[in-house]
Amino acid sequence: MITILLILLVLYILSFILSINNRSIEKLLPYECGLEPIGDARGEFNIVYYIIGLLYLIFDLEIIFLYPFAASIWLLNTYIGFIILLSFFILLTLAFIYEYKSGALDLSINNVEDNK
Repeated sequence: MITILLILLVLYILSFILSINNRSIEKLLPYECGLEPIGDARGEFNIVYYIIGLLYLIFDLEIIFLYPFAASIWLLNTYIGFIILLSFFILLTLAFIYEYKSGALDLSINNVEDNK
C-alpha cells in the first residue's frame, strides 16, 4: 500500500517537473470560441431559475424512488405497501400544492423583476 502511494506521489511530482510550461496571455484567457472576450464573466442571473431547477431535482428524485418501490410492492402481500405508497403520493401532492400556492412556480414578468 505504501509503495503504491509512493509511486503515485513520484509520478505526480514528475509530471510537474517534466511538463512544458509555455504560458502566454492568449493561453491564459478564457476560451470564447475564437472570439475576443467581451465583458465580465460574472453576469447576474435571476434566482428564480435556480429555484425552479432545485424544485425539479427534488420532485425528480422523489419520482425515481417510486420505481423500485413499485417493483417490490408485491413482496409485502398486504395493503401496508399500498398505504405507504399512497401516503407518499399524498405528501408529494401537498408539497406541490404548497409550492404552487407560495408562488415558487410563478415565472411571470412581475415576479422575475421583483426577485432581482
